[in-house]
Amino acid sequence: MKKILSYSLFTILFLTLYGCPVALDYAMVEPGSEKIIKELIGTWTANAEDPEAKKLVISKKDDTSYMVEVLEKGSMYMPETTILTGWIAKIDDKTFFFVQAENTSTYYHYMIKELNGKNLVTCDVSLLDGGIDTVKSTESLYNQIKTSMGMADFCSETISWTKE
Repeated sequence: MKKILSYSLFTILFLTLYGCPVALDYAMVEPGSEKIIKELIGTWTANAEDPEAKKLVISKKDDTSYMVEVLEKGSMYMPETTILTGWIAKIDDKTFFFVQAENTSTYYHYMIKELNGKNLVTCDVSLLDGGIDTVKSTESLYNQIKTSMGMADFCSETISWTKE
């Protein structure tokens, strides 16, 4: 019984720290505050065993937002819909991509580690300082991300994507 409890606690902790991205009620910045990056437009396939999304299409919605359609979901895919709206955010010299599922107030946040032609490397944004409990506004989320960026484990788990 003790082994089962220990394993269960470890699993919960692991998924909380390193699993699928956390759904938050706040965006890291005001949506639409940055222009889109045209290089992101296209069909992308994840080069990972079981990513949250395996294949998606990113298209231009307007000058500051994207439409994201998930064509193939992974086992950790959380939104109820496969249609999302995406935006770009900048914190210091880093570029982020955050999305919101259609008809929800929930956001998912990713950092773009590399974008080079047909190659894209992303990671889930981890809140390593105070965690999700400290996020009470867009400003507090922004500050949590900025603080977490300086920590060793920030963005240590990446997913590589290839553009078709």
